[in-house]
Amino acid sequence: MTTPSDYLIEARHALEQVLPTDADAALMTEAELLAALPAVEGVVRQAEVLVAQLAFEVAHRSRRELGHSGLASRQGFVNQESLVRSLTRSGLREASRSIRVGTMLAESAAAGEEGTPFDEMSTAVREGRIGVEAADGVYRALVPVVDEIDPELLRAATATLAHEGESANADDLTRMARALRDTLDRRGVVDRASFLRAKRSLRRGRLIDGLRRVSLVLDPESDAIITGAIDAAMSPRLGGPRFTDEDDKDRAAGLLDDDRTNEQMALDALTELVRIGVDRDDGTILGSIKPGLRVTISFDDLTRAIDEHGREHPETDSGVAWLEGCSEPMPASTARRILCDQGALPIVLGGASEVLDLGRTRRLFSRAQRVALAGKFGGCMFGGCDRPASWCEAHHIDPYDPGGPTDLDNGILLCRRHHMLLHDHGWRIERTGDGYALIPPASVDPERTPRPMPNKLPPWLRAG
Repeated sequence: MTTPSDYLIEARHALEQVLPTDADAALMTEAELLAALPAVEGVVRQAEVLVAQLAFEVAHRSRRELGHSGLASRQGFVNQESLVRSLTRSGLREASRSIRVGTMLAESAAAGEEGTPFDEMSTAVREGRIGVEAADGVYRALVPVVDEIDPELLRAATATLAHEGESANADDLTRMARALRDTLDRRGVVDRASFLRAKRSLRRGRLIDGLRRVSLVLDPESDAIITGAIDAAMSPRLGGPRFTDEDDKDRAAGLLDDDRTNEQMALDALTELVRIGVDRDDGTILGSIKPGLRVTISFDDLTRAIDEHGREHPETDSGVAWLEGCSEPMPASTARRILCDQGALPIVLGGASEVLDLGRTRRLFSRAQRVALAGKFGGCMFGGCDRPASWCEAHHIDPYDPGGPTDLDNGILLCRRHHMLLHDHGWRIERTGDGYALIPPASVDPERTPRPMPNKLPPWLRAG
């Protein structure tokens, strides 16, 4: 007995016989090429409709109320999207899209004469006049406001979108749908804006080769500010306006001739904007202590390639330096360039990591002393803590009130959480022959066994 699956397999084999190969495409005239691409896309579009219908049925047989007896669960998948993704070898986003559009088609078919607001869109999808991606953009934009808009008004809106979708691409149709949504549901604009703003984020991650990845999710206002500034800085590279002012012409010519990629230029523009902002901040954003680059370098490496006249000789320069929080070294020449900037705080090391020319006695550790402690310890000294020096506070090993001095020998770095833990819960720090040990309270360890406090600086810096 021939099954629907058998027919589909036969259809796929038939398509393989008629669809163009690489060689066929290379031999086509321009007219043939321009006609063939939309024709093949039409075949793909119809196939995607069938995928959506089948994906909905997979999802329906995997619905949550079925529990472990659902199709996806019995096949060993955590949810319906994962099963569809596995069957279609697509991404999770594509699998979810197929299920959503399949749901729209199924709900329209099941509604009968009563219909749904998406009937016209569903018909256009089934007939191949609109693709699955475009229909999904409309569906996702309008489904959340179905209960907020008059049904007939929404039905007319989706019918208009179905007509527009026959000539518009998926991106444009999605934008039209969102614009219609905001026109028909003005009261929801505030909630949607708040929802988007709540999703904004900046996430930082470290890569193993010493680079850092920063991921931004921008709400519309942040996007307008940040990308607007970057676009303005890169305008000539992005096809921006023509300039009549001679200074602007020279600047534009320099940007066009710059050998940096657009991505590199965008990052450099953003970095420079942040640097300028740090210099101009009155304490509103950054508080009383402005951040600065902290460069750690030995005195020999700092001066090795400098002659008595202050000239650099790169050919003799083998020195290295480190930026705080970065495990990858940089050339000493880069450190010297950074140290020319007033925002950099040099931490020059002598033998055995002895910090030179920093520190004076007072009740609170001074900024210079905190910088020196950063160069001595590299971060929070509590075992297992990965907080960098910039997140740490200076702690008196011997308490100040009984007479402990505020100097580098009596200071150690702890993040705020562990600093509070020591002061409030009976922990203390003892000096050992080659470092420091943490003594827990009896409530944590009746034996009060000393715990090592590893230095967070790279071993080669600790060695001097």
